[in-house]
Amino acid sequence: MIGLIRLLGLTGGLRLIFRLMMDRRVPVGAKLIIPAAILYVISPFDLVSDFLPFAGRFDDLIVALAALALFLASCPKDVVIEHATGRKPASPQDRGASPKRDVIEGSFRYDEDDDQPSR
Repeated sequence: MIGLIRLLGLTGGLRLIFRLMMDRRVPVGAKLIIPAAILYVISPFDLVSDFLPFAGRFDDLIVALAALALFLASCPKDVVIEHATGRKPASPQDRGASPKRDVIEGSFRYDEDDDQPSR
């Protein structure tokens, strides 16, 4: 949870969420998490009554943080990294992995030399 808060604080959380919501690579089911959390927070029906001084707002905070964590967890990791850092993730060649080799297919034939006497 601390990592989520740190990620949102460093990258501009609202901007990251907005970019992920607008990205076509993010599944629709993941995009529905944020509006559902907003509806829960603004709705008058809560699990814990808002008339209680701290507990009433505490459940809204927990739902909002859980929704953010669930949204980021359900988005593709490479898409989140791309939007959070502002650049595309490195390819395997850029990370130092061995580059993909081209395959050359061929065939061979072994000819015995019949002219030499066998020993």
